[in-house]
Amino acid sequence: MNLHERSLSVLACRYVDEVIIGAPREVSRDMITTFNISLVVHGTISESDDFQKEEGNPYAIPISMGIFKVLESPLDITTTTIIRRIVANHEAYEKRNEKKSASEKKYYEAKTYVSGD
Repeated sequence: MNLHERSLSVLACRYVDEVIIGAPREVSRDMITTFNISLVVHGTISESDDFQKEEGNPYAIPISMGIFKVLESPLDITTTTIIRRIVANHEAYEKRNEKKSASEKKYYEAKTYVSGD
């Protein structure tokens, strides 16, 4: 899915009020105020554990405001695992199509004209 399709899928969830496309990495007080954010959530499975850092924590402000929550991720899927799946499936697709292409080429090379008589 492209970005807009993913955004619409998330917005379809009844617990979601807004999707901020191109949101900055750090959740600022201004962003919280502008979008009237009442809860900032982070899953337990992610590419990084930035939310646990003392220095440079992108969630420092929501944590200090008491509106940050860590939710248990139901699956262990990350961007990296999705990319690996896509690459693996693409390789299998390529191999399967090479085999089909070779079979089709062999068929057309062996094909002969059949007269209607």
